[in-house]
Amino acid sequence: MSNRYLRLHYLAAFLVGLTGVGNILTAWLVHHPARFIWLKHYLPWMVLRGSWLSSVIAGTVQLFLSWSLGRRKWQAWRIAVAMFLISTAANLLRGLHYGQAAFNLGLLLMLLALKPRFTAASDPPSVRHGLAVFAGVTLFTYLYGLSGFYLLDRHFHQQFDLAEASRQTIAYLAWLATPELEHPNRLARWFLDSLAIIQVGGLLYGLYMVLRPVVYRRTVLMPERKRAAGIVERYGRSSLVHLTLLSDKIYHFSRSQKSFVAYALVGNVAVVLGDPVGPEDDIPHLIDEFTAFCANNDWHPAFYQVLPDYLPVYQACGYKILKIGEEAVVDLHTFTLAGNSRKNLRQTVNRMVRKGYSTELLLPPLREETLRELKEVSDHWLRLQKGGEKRFSLGWFDPAYIRSCPVMVVRDSRGRVQAFANIIPEYRRNEGTIDLMRRREGESGLIDLLFVRLMEYFKEQGYDSFNLGLCPLAGVGDHPGASLQERAVYFFYQHFNQLYGFKGLRQFKEKYGPRWEPRYLIYPHPLLLPKIAMAVVTANAGGSLWSYVRAWREKRRLA
Repeated sequence: MSNRYLRLHYLAAFLVGLTGVGNILTAWLVHHPARFIWLKHYLPWMVLRGSWLSSVIAGTVQLFLSWSLGRRKWQAWRIAVAMFLISTAANLLRGLHYGQAAFNLGLLLMLLALKPRFTAASDPPSVRHGLAVFAGVTLFTYLYGLSGFYLLDRHFHQQFDLAEASRQTIAYLAWLATPELEHPNRLARWFLDSLAIIQVGGLLYGLYMVLRPVVYRRTVLMPERKRAAGIVERYGRSSLVHLTLLSDKIYHFSRSQKSFVAYALVGNVAVVLGDPVGPEDDIPHLIDEFTAFCANNDWHPAFYQVLPDYLPVYQACGYKILKIGEEAVVDLHTFTLAGNSRKNLRQTVNRMVRKGYSTELLLPPLREETLRELKEVSDHWLRLQKGGEKRFSLGWFDPAYIRSCPVMVVRDSRGRVQAFANIIPEYRRNEGTIDLMRRREGESGLIDLLFVRLMEYFKEQGYDSFNLGLCPLAGVGDHPGASLQERAVYFFYQHFNQLYGFKGLRQFKEKYGPRWEPRYLIYPHPLLLPKIAMAVVTANAGGSLWSYVRAWREKRRLA
């Protein structure tokens, strides 16, 4: 199937939106007196007036539907087909507009021919809710209109009993204006406007719910987590892979069940943590399958913090690539505190030792007393950060999670824990990795002592390297061939450093002499980049953007 055919639904969506605008404009601006005179001999005024109103409503709904058709929504296709039938008939009734009716009919045939392209599902509970709301609003509007016409009949200069008030309400709700309503006073016009607002509001809300993307509600089952853990144990090879097993992740397995992606759903953006995990020959198929899975759920897929290894595969699947930072990785075979280049670091470590600070490796399972002390340090650190726990690309202080990890702690001269980091497995890369890194406020050398002792420990255990984690935005957009998106990221890095401390983080890690490995964001289209960036921020904020916004405002105030 040609790529040109695959993109025809965008053309259909554009034409539907354009036709909606045309229907609205011609209903208001275009009138052919001769045609109206001919039609008045055969059709009553209420039908002519109603056809004009229905054309306006149909155009509005077509405009509303065009965006959903661009997302290949099946429900939008069904509604659009029905609306084009109505619009075609309305154009014939509203002055015999043969040209516009023929155009609408041609577009209707185009939609019918493209029916196989519209496969994106809507959220079933939301569809039921939307239909229920629309039915409820229709009933309420009928009762509201019945009461209004009955009680306000003198403001229409008419006398309406209940039967006539009911007839007027039904006619108005069916967009059929009657001669009795042609001379309302100010209060009656306000009533008619409120009736229209309630009806149109209910219609648009019902459409929104019917066209809403699928909302993930299924609980990840324990056998799925065990299957993912087995795949990670066999094929995991990044600093993030252990975090895919935490409880905030959802899994999508390949058809072969040999590989999976771990993602979080933020709105209708499915943010995958890192690359797919599995055998190399299965990865391209999984990326294609997950892309189709997201399209059928009306989701936008994105892959966050991916390695360079599969970039050609993502590009072949139609994705765009944006470098988002660099990971600092220390080569343990060459790392040493000796020499002039490590003089400052060596002096810091020696100063901390002279002051009575020491480190200890605690092996799992940790005791309750130890967990309480670590929790105290963690809470103190979170208060310093003026924000809540982060998630998704980081772990969080969950007692069961921390208890199961080896933990390196820094103690002061009294034996009190001042800083800690939990160690997580790297599987196939023979690389030491930590997740949480927390400290109390006080000595500036706590983290230096902690990192040096961690590197010495990993070196003794035969590891090749130590991962210091991602430096966001580092090394992005600072070369001549950078894309527009990368240059925008570089501008942000240069001008907003005082609020986020990106440069300070890189400078802190630079003193350990790491090599810098690029990490990327994979996304489907440049226009979706702001939405996907916000979804990544929300996922990392634990699914609550408000906590991130509060922390950002506090940092801006202090800056």
